[in-house]
Amino acid sequence: MPVATVADLKTYMDISLTNRQVDAAEMVLAGLQSEMELYLRRPVEVVSATEQHRIPSEHTGIPMSSFFVNSSPTGDSLFGSTVDNTTFLEPPTTVYLLNTPVVSASVVKLKRLRGTERTLVAEQDYVVRGFGIDVFGAYADDLVTVTYTGGLNGSAIPAIKLLILRAATREMQNMHDDVVGVKDLEPRNVAPMQTGFLETELMSLKRYRKNRYG
Repeated sequence: MPVATVADLKTYMDISLTNRQVDAAEMVLAGLQSEMELYLRRPVEVVSATEQHRIPSEHTGIPMSSFFVNSSPTGDSLFGSTVDNTTFLEPPTTVYLLNTPVVSASVVKLKRLRGTERTLVAEQDYVVRGFGIDVFGAYADDLVTVTYTGGLNGSAIPAIKLLILRAATREMQNMHDDVVGVKDLEPRNVAPMQTGFLETELMSLKRYRKNRYG
């Protein structure tokens, strides 16, 4: 379901729409949501996805005597997991996923470079993080396939929904002025409103933007 619906737009603008105008409004809202996602570099609603990643060729494990484990000596996790401290004997490999923040991972499979594919067990073979998953026991060039849900819950972030409705209102006003002018076979002396998002509007959402490094 989109973050802002036609019903939301009708309430926001306090107007009624014809069937054709409803179709136009749906296109406008979908386009604005897509435009916002391009700016934020992440979905603004939780979506399901499947991604495949290869473990970097330079990844290597460490000796079992290393102090790098996922838990404290008492078994309480240092990273939010409740896994026993003897489970993880190697530092994890982080698999960064595209649709963040990650909500959950339903299926995680690992395929060795020369071997069979196996399904990993949550909180034993991998741990879900907001940016992806930490995989334990993976080796260089292994393939990891992750089926998961992730993305911003835009409906629960009032600023995202409000900005989409503001931009949609400008789009709908421009379309109304253009259509009336065409039907009257004469231009209307109305200055067009700016379409899309204003720079100040996008900057107000900068905290939700996915950063790129490197």
